[in-house]
Amino acid sequence: YEKAIRYAHDARLQEMSNYMLYNFHDSPADLYERMRLNVGLNEQLGLRIWSFPMRYQPTDLPERSFIGEKWTRYQLRSMQIILQATHGVVSGAPQFVNRAFGETSDHFADLLLHPHHFIFNRDYYEFGEGGDDWNRFRRALQGLSAGDKADLLTLLSSCDPRDFRLLPSRATSTDVKRILSLYRPLDKDREATIWAKQRELRRVEDPALSLPDDERVEDAGLQAVEESI
Repeated sequence: YEKAIRYAHDARLQEMSNYMLYNFHDSPADLYERMRLNVGLNEQLGLRIWSFPMRYQPTDLPERSFIGEKWTRYQLRSMQIILQATHGVVSGAPQFVNRAFGETSDHFADLLLHPHHFIFNRDYYEFGEGGDDWNRFRRALQGLSAGDKADLLTLLSSCDPRDFRLLPSRATSTDVKRILSLYRPLDKDREATIWAKQRELRRVEDPALSLPDDERVEDAGLQAVEESI
């Protein structure tokens, strides 16, 4: 891929876009490094490259239920929610990747582990009234060992969100039991209130996530409904 981009640069092609497959043989860390590669090439060669991540699904599987060996169901849904906020695009701008996907592959892995209402309403929780909940979650996440994080992902991927309230009884770690309380889906009224406040925060679009019109994509399968377990 890098060789092809350099050939294109030598041929004076300055703007390029491509599809970026994930959930196949890759891991989340592999995907992150491929996203960072475009950042490096853009900066080094003065290019404008952006990618459209596409989740792999076998052609003989009608429903979108395939989970790659190195992914989990929860991580895939997290990735889908992140892409909703970025209009299905990974821009090659460093500030974009840092904000949307984290500054390192470890940061990206932690972001995929966040409660989904935190990811979907990220401005509200990071910069708005949800700051206390955000800080509480971050402290709890930092206290988890690698084994705890793996167990947490397994638990979150084992059932539908409506059943997350039952998961603490299945957790073997006190730290995992404690953080699970933050994953319970919001009730409809609370969710509607947060959405409204998130929209207010988004009226001035985050410059780190702003995209030119030609990089936006309206339908990348981002709204597809996951199969219920």
